[in-house]
Amino acid sequence: MKAAQENAAPVMSLGGLASRGLELRELRYFHSVARTGNFGRAARELNIASPSVTRQVQKLEEELGTQLLIRHGRGVTLTQAGSSLMDRIDQIMRLLSAPLEQARAPEQTIGTVSLGLPAELAPLLVPPLIAQCRTLWPDVTLAIREGTSASLEEWVMAGRVDVALVQDPPALDALDTEAVVEERLGLVCGVRRPLANAGASVRLRHLAGVNLILPHPRHWIRRRVESAAYQYGLALDRVQQVDSVPLTKEMVRSELGCTILPFAVVQDEVARGSLAFHPFGHEPLFTVHAIACRPSARPAPFTAAFRRFLREAVTDLVRAGTWAGATMAAAAGSGRPVCQQTPEAAIA
Repeated sequence: MKAAQENAAPVMSLGGLASRGLELRELRYFHSVARTGNFGRAARELNIASPSVTRQVQKLEEELGTQLLIRHGRGVTLTQAGSSLMDRIDQIMRLLSAPLEQARAPEQTIGTVSLGLPAELAPLLVPPLIAQCRTLWPDVTLAIREGTSASLEEWVMAGRVDVALVQDPPALDALDTEAVVEERLGLVCGVRRPLANAGASVRLRHLAGVNLILPHPRHWIRRRVESAAYQYGLALDRVQQVDSVPLTKEMVRSELGCTILPFAVVQDEVARGSLAFHPFGHEPLFTVHAIACRPSARPAPFTAAFRRFLREAVTDLVRAGTWAGATMAAAAGSGRPVCQQTPEAAIA
């Protein structure tokens, strides 16, 4: 714990940026790296050498006295200070690009923002999002669409939705993603099945010979399960394809098979004793939920603000324990998320 605290980036206020003599070039380079998630892509976008981008970002961090980016093998992730600075740069860029005669105060914003959500999480996320959106932006219409992760990615890139919550997104230049939550998947079965008494956790090998009820192959849960099965040499040859979550849960209750879902999707049924949930132990199945937008699109004035609002709403759900079994992704100063509540703890 002490080591993690020592490695964590120092907390500082960004309110004194103007007094630090920052160069516009440093902010522009940082913005490109943060938006693309990679120093190499940022260098290509800026048409300069990658070491120059690295030096300017390091110089910016030194001048501010705080870490803005977490470097890892897949690219970079924003720290809390980096996310705060990114939000301010986004605001400045939107103000500079808006026509002067059409500029309006944030509270006067009128229009529609379209949000894409996976069907499994929509019942959990929509009520608080609608309530808070009506309070903050009473004249903004929130249009919600449900879809699979693959469909949501396509909708974002095609401009059919402004913001989406996607799962395990691919690294694409046409998709600006920000990981926010990591969630553990588990085996869901009827309470009368012998497997329901197998203990707190199960192993992937328990899937052999089990009648599984899973969505179609493009669905994020199906993709994650099949990827894990291939990795461990398992054959899933008894799969019933069902896309509806309520129907799947009813089939599991009727002992027609088992399914694989996040705990949050079945927490009410587990509490009532109508379903059993067992996370995978030695070979855990995780998925990453990320907020996705189009990086090249010119967003409506409130789209970027809604992205921050969505991030805060998701964070509140996890920290309050409402999103049971979820953890915050990319915690500052660590390579793994900080656990808020595990499925085992929620079941107990």
